[in-house]
Amino acid sequence: MNKAKKITLTFLVILLIVSPILFLLIYPNYNNINLILKSFDFYTLSKETSISTLTTLSPLREKFEEKVLGYTSIEESLQNTEIVLDRKILEELNTTIHIENINVEGKIYQGISSLTMDTGFWHFPISKFPGEKGNTVIIGHRFMNLPPSKDTFFNLDKISIGEKIEIKHHEGTFTYIVVEKKEVEPNDVSVIQDTEDYRVTLITCTPLWTSEKRLVVIAKLDKLYKKV
Repeated sequence: MNKAKKITLTFLVILLIVSPILFLLIYPNYNNINLILKSFDFYTLSKETSISTLTTLSPLREKFEEKVLGYTSIEESLQNTEIVLDRKILEELNTTIHIENINVEGKIYQGISSLTMDTGFWHFPISKFPGEKGNTVIIGHRFMNLPPSKDTFFNLDKISIGEKIEIKHHEGTFTYIVVEKKEVEPNDVSVIQDTEDYRVTLITCTPLWTSEKRLVVIAKLDKLYKKV
């Protein structure tokens, strides 16, 4: 066997040994790497593994409704409220939320039930519309979809004070600046109450893979981007 063949064979053996090791080291940190190197697309390679992980770690539908939503949670606080939704204006305008730094992007849907979150980000129906004076509340799942999917609040805990949250639709863009991030009890409805300022409140479950509390991110409309 000549020298070139020996080198090639040695390289292939090393590659065969090193590849699984590199995969085991890299994939658990994939989400963090993806936030830094967003220009790379690992979706095809990680899709099946992501679905498998989600199935293993996420609770069954019955447990999810019972423990994550519950009967006194923020999400279910509308149960005894009569709401009529004649038009889904935000959907008609193709409204989306976009947070560049944490890889969040997806459509905002309207509905009178928390099951709307199964479709995408949910505009809490008694809250204000984006750009209006008051509190615009958007609630989303944390682990129904996993990165590299963007229509999830999986990375919401990684958002920083001062970052931008953009809500866009056919009539314009509203840019909000994050001013507060906190955890509250699942039934703390104070965070969905109306306010006298121009703000958006994002809500999801926390810690990750649990429903013990709610992660709340508050951002206020940047008047440099949108006159009010």
